[in-house]
Amino acid sequence: MDIAKLIFKLDELKTKQSHIDETWQKTGNKAFLGFMTELLPMALQAERCSIFISNPDDNSVWIQCGTGVKEKQITVPGKDSVVGEVIATGKKIIDNDLKKRIGVHDLIALKTGFIARNTLCVPVLDRQTHMTAGAIQLLNKLPAGEEFSGEESALVEKLALHMQINIGNLFLSQEMANATIEMGKEIERLEDKLLKQSVLL
Repeated sequence: MDIAKLIFKLDELKTKQSHIDETWQKTGNKAFLGFMTELLPMALQAERCSIFISNPDDNSVWIQCGTGVKEKQITVPGKDSVVGEVIATGKKIIDNDLKKRIGVHDLIALKTGFIARNTLCVPVLDRQTHMTAGAIQLLNKLPAGEEFSGEESALVEKLALHMQINIGNLFLSQEMANATIEMGKEIERLEDKLLKQSVLL
């Protein structure tokens, strides 16, 4: 394929990716979910809040939005994590002593320096399929030494009911998200190939 055709193909891919990205950004009202991750830590005196989406294709869980993190910045396996367990069982977890639990949070602590002391995590069901589409997780009750309570869990569970449509839409639209990622990889590959061919000319 000559350079002119590569440039044309690259422009086509960028246009398609832009359209997919635009559509994906409208899925699930992400601005609302982001607002919730800002509001919940203030309302319940927690250090961090994150919303996770289940990916049944590879049995993983990825972060949609959260305190100090970007979309898909964190992906954890469906097992050996509190969030994975909540999604697998469809049952909430309150663990006020994470030091006794060995799991993914230990690896995240090593990589980021953020140490999770305790957590409150509740499942979010998809209204259409009734599958566990995601989870809302709060970390580190403030001030340090305080514990998450059953009353706080009940409040987050009520919120999870109101977020079913938003998180369910993201859960059901993951093919779009995966297409965006694959499209980005293809564009990078073509750009790299185009750059190398330009250097040779």
